[in-house]
Amino acid sequence: MKRLVRMLAPICLIVIATTSQAQDCSKPKSNTERLICSNDRVGQAHELMAAAFLFAFRRAPADDIRDRLRREQREWEVTVRDPCGDVPCLLRAYQDRTLDLQQN
Repeated sequence: MKRLVRMLAPICLIVIATTSQAQDCSKPKSNTERLICSNDRVGQAHELMAAAFLFAFRRAPADDIRDRLRREQREWEVTVRDPCGDVPCLLRAYQDRTLDLQQN
């Protein structure tokens, strides 16, 4: 049981951190942000992807790999996520990116 608690504690902290960041929807700046803020499923997909990114970032063994992950994430946001104009596209983009981050 103690081992399970030790394993889950960091996950809970990450989910809490990403949830608090993701729910700051007072002034969405783009259509993508408006979709994330206005749709619960997209908001949850955003949070899951953010948690997957944090896990991938933390398990990266070196700074150059963490830098690469940051660059890839920014590129994904600009080239894949932001061009989406509707909920189904965003859900697919988030699911694909989450899976990619979990597998690498």
